[in-house]
Amino acid sequence: MTLGALALVACSPEAAPSFTTGNGRLDASTALPADAVPSFEASTRDAIPVPDRGTVVISEDASCSTTTADARRLPVNLLIVLDRSGSMQQSGKWVAAQAGLRTLLGRLDGSIRVGLTMFPAPSGASGSASTYATPNVPIEALSVNRARLESVLAGASPNGGTPMNCAVEGSRSYFERFTMDGSRNVILITDGAPTEECTSAPPCFPNPLDIPGFLACVMAQERVASDAVRVSVARGARGTPPIRYFVAGTPDASDTFLSDLAFTGNTGRTPDCQGSMSCHYRLQTGTFEADLTRALDEIRGRAVSCEFAVDADPSRVDPARVNVNVTTRSGASIVPRDVDHNNGWDYSPGMRSVVLHGPACERVLADDGAQVRIVFGCPTITPG
Repeated sequence: MTLGALALVACSPEAAPSFTTGNGRLDASTALPADAVPSFEASTRDAIPVPDRGTVVISEDASCSTTTADARRLPVNLLIVLDRSGSMQQSGKWVAAQAGLRTLLGRLDGSIRVGLTMFPAPSGASGSASTYATPNVPIEALSVNRARLESVLAGASPNGGTPMNCAVEGSRSYFERFTMDGSRNVILITDGAPTEECTSAPPCFPNPLDIPGFLACVMAQERVASDAVRVSVARGARGTPPIRYFVAGTPDASDTFLSDLAFTGNTGRTPDCQGSMSCHYRLQTGTFEADLTRALDEIRGRAVSCEFAVDADPSRVDPARVNVNVTTRSGASIVPRDVDHNNGWDYSPGMRSVVLHGPACERVLADDGAQVRIVFGCPTITPG
């Protein structure tokens, strides 16, 4: 897609507030302590005020627009984090996962950067987060590593437990050292609850003389391990730059748990999905391949970047005076800022870029000649 230059118009720096963010989600606060158990009550609005002044049309040559600077569309970095635990062998789920991922790789553009991490790792250190700090296939453009991804995926087989937190923590460490620009995305695919590795959960040993005690241990282990993964995802999602976590899994891993991960990872399928436990992609055992193929196809569309970086010092720009203009074959329009992410734009965490959401993004993706221009200096338009 060829996008036109984006224009930046700055207002007076002396009165401009700094770009700081905070929205009540786990992706927007200060770092959690290692043993923290997050709360998942959500607020979709950040701390920057969005006055409700109705829809106002602002022309590009309005008197408040004085200075311009170019911006660019960000590339996509995608890390597939795949559960290859022994239970994936059941009901043909592993074969279905391989087939679904091959389909995804075939449909992605060669310029998209993709990597692959599988858990548990085949090495004896599969229970250590450092083992997963280097993916099985590091992220590179698909035009370079497509054949290697397919080969590694085809040569793997299911075995072992579900050290999910090790893989999530290791992936976050990998992205902390990652030097390429662009959005950072994880696709987590799993069919079970996380086991105790890389968490404070106790190991559980079967005891025929104390079956209730063993079952109580398993339930406690699952609860502690699941909370550890939640915290790991929260830390990655509010990092700088942030990581988005797309989640696909079976009910064996708990719909509540998986939906929490997707919501915390900023990839909820709808703004109100958390209450309905449907933020993630639900994979049924009997229709695993078809469900996964549909999920990956939707994720493919959502991962394509509608994020635009602005080469400007955010401390010199008033975030309440930002507007986005989109020009397609059907004409030009001012896109409102929509902090609910239904149809409009919003700031990304860190405030260095803006992201189009919903139909606003779809219009740009569907038109090869679309032009996007970001205008700074005029009061922000919000839905009227």
